[in-house]
Amino acid sequence: MNSSLAHLHGGPLDGTDQQLGSPDEVVEFTHETPDGTWYVEYRRDRRTDDGWHYQATGTMDKQDEE
Repeated sequence: MNSSLAHLHGGPLDGTDQQLGSPDEVVEFTHETPDGTWYVEYRRDRRTDDGWHYQATGTMDKQDEE
Protein backbone atom coordinates (compact mmCIF):
# COMPACT_ATOMS: atom_id res chain seq x y z
CA MET A 1 0.00 0.00 0.00
CA ASN A 2 1.30 3.44 -0.86
CA SER A 3 1.22 6.03 1.88
CA SER A 4 0.59 9.73 1.41
CA LEU A 5 1.95 12.70 3.28
CA ALA A 6 -0.54 14.98 5.05
CA HIS A 7 0.37 18.57 5.85
CA LEU A 8 -1.80 19.72 8.76
CA HIS A 9 -3.14 23.26 9.15
CA GLY A 10 -4.88 24.59 12.26
CA GLY A 11 -5.58 22.84 15.52
CA PRO A 12 -2.96 21.54 17.94
CA LEU A 13 -1.04 19.72 15.17
CA ASP A 14 -0.67 22.83 12.99
CA GLY A 15 2.49 22.78 10.90
CA THR A 16 3.19 19.08 11.30
CA ASP A 17 3.33 16.37 8.66
CA GLN A 18 1.76 12.95 9.18
CA GLN A 19 1.80 9.77 7.11
CA LEU A 20 -1.55 8.57 5.77
CA GLY A 21 -2.50 5.12 4.58
CA SER A 22 -4.92 6.73 2.14
CA PRO A 23 -6.02 10.35 1.64
CA ASP A 24 -9.56 10.06 3.05
CA GLU A 25 -11.88 13.08 3.10
CA VAL A 26 -11.84 13.25 6.92
CA VAL A 27 -9.09 11.75 9.10
CA GLU A 28 -8.25 11.70 12.81
CA PHE A 29 -4.78 11.99 14.28
CA THR A 30 -3.80 11.43 17.89
CA HIS A 31 -2.39 14.27 19.95
CA GLU A 32 -0.70 13.58 23.29
CA THR A 33 -1.03 16.16 26.07
CA PRO A 34 -0.45 16.08 29.84
CA ASP A 35 -4.25 15.72 30.12
CA GLY A 36 -4.29 12.56 27.99
CA THR A 37 -4.67 11.51 24.39
CA TRP A 38 -6.94 13.43 22.02
CA TYR A 39 -8.28 12.52 18.60
CA VAL A 40 -8.12 15.60 16.36
CA GLU A 41 -10.21 15.67 13.19
CA TYR A 42 -8.90 17.13 9.92
CA ARG A 43 -10.65 17.53 6.55
CA ARG A 44 -8.87 17.15 3.21
CA ASP A 45 -8.38 20.57 1.62
CA ARG A 46 -6.17 20.29 -1.46
CA ARG A 47 -3.47 18.27 -3.20
CA THR A 48 -0.11 19.78 -4.13
CA ASP A 49 3.15 18.37 -5.47
CA ASP A 50 4.38 17.74 -1.91
CA GLY A 51 1.27 15.87 -0.67
CA TRP A 52 -2.21 16.47 0.71
CA HIS A 53 -3.13 19.47 2.85
CA TYR A 54 -5.67 19.03 5.63
CA GLN A 55 -7.48 21.71 7.65
CA ALA A 56 -8.57 21.20 11.27
CA THR A 57 -12.35 20.89 11.65
CA GLY A 58 -12.36 21.96 15.31
CA THR A 59 -13.52 18.54 16.49
CA MET A 60 -11.42 16.96 19.24
CA ASP A 61 -12.45 13.93 21.29
CA LYS A 62 -10.59 12.76 24.37
CA GLN A 63 -9.62 9.09 24.45
CA ASP A 64 -11.48 7.11 27.10
CA GLU A 65 -9.27 6.18 30.01
CA GLU A 66 -9.05 2.48 30.74
